[in-house]
Amino acid sequence: MNTVTLFLSALIIILGSITMLISAIGLVRLPDFYTRLSAVTKNSTLGVILVISGAVLYFNNIEVLLKGLGIIFFIALTSPTSSYVIAKAAIHVKVPFWNKTNLKDFESLEEDQEKD
Repeated sequence: MNTVTLFLSALIIILGSITMLISAIGLVRLPDFYTRLSAVTKNSTLGVILVISGAVLYFNNIEVLLKGLGIIFFIALTSPTSSYVIAKAAIHVKVPFWNKTNLKDFESLEEDQEKD
């Protein structure tokens, strides 16, 4: 295996791991459910995509490439969708926002939804 490919795949996997570590720190440190959900969804999706990309680059095989592309496609499709559904359910059951959250924009959106 080429040392440049090995180094590049290791770098991509490490970047993905760091991204997921930041996501985990955000899960612990952020103040309310909605900001935690946002941090976990965005960062963990990017982290998984980077780790799988690094593995695909490392193995340099068409089977691994196809499986990796499938995994990346479904992660990129389902993670934001499920996050949206979870956030809408949390709003519906009135999970409280952080006390410093500006709700003026949210209240106008909520009024528009009630009219429909």
